[in-house]
Amino acid sequence: MIGYIIVFFVLFVVFVAMPFGIVMIILSLHFNRRERNLRNEAEAHRKILESTYDHIWREIKQHCGLSEEHRRSFNNIYPNLLDEDMDDNTMLNWILDNNIDFDPSEYMVIMDNIADDRKRFVTHQRRMITILREHNSIIEKGWPIKWVIKNKEPIHYEPIATNYDRWGTHL
Repeated sequence: MIGYIIVFFVLFVVFVAMPFGIVMIILSLHFNRRERNLRNEAEAHRKILESTYDHIWREIKQHCGLSEEHRRSFNNIYPNLLDEDMDDNTMLNWILDNNIDFDPSEYMVIMDNIADDRKRFVTHQRRMITILREHNSIIEKGWPIKWVIKNKEPIHYEPIATNYDRWGTHL
């Protein structure tokens, strides 16, 4: 009788427990690597989005004769700058409020200079939102995936709303 139990136990370990363990190890390696890659890619896109902000600010600061003191009020209009059409007067009014000596004829030159940055921002923010969706999909999967993922912390990013119609597809 004990011999049958030992044989049954050995067969169970060899044909059930070991394959299950191997599958769990493979799933762990795959999903933890995927989660880490998404986290790293999100950080890279966050840096690109921050550098886009910095580049737009430097461009406006340089061409409009503004100082670092105006950066806080620039933070308030930055989402609108990304969202509004190029000929919107919000930005021009903000510049004139902060520098009365600014030549309004230079406004279109500034907006042309930052047009590529605006497109770059939208492209990278779209990718960032896709990364967030993929990451959330991985960390919210059911068992056995939820057992093997080590880092279940969500990636924190607050998207800036943009005008979907002007940029094409929804973010």
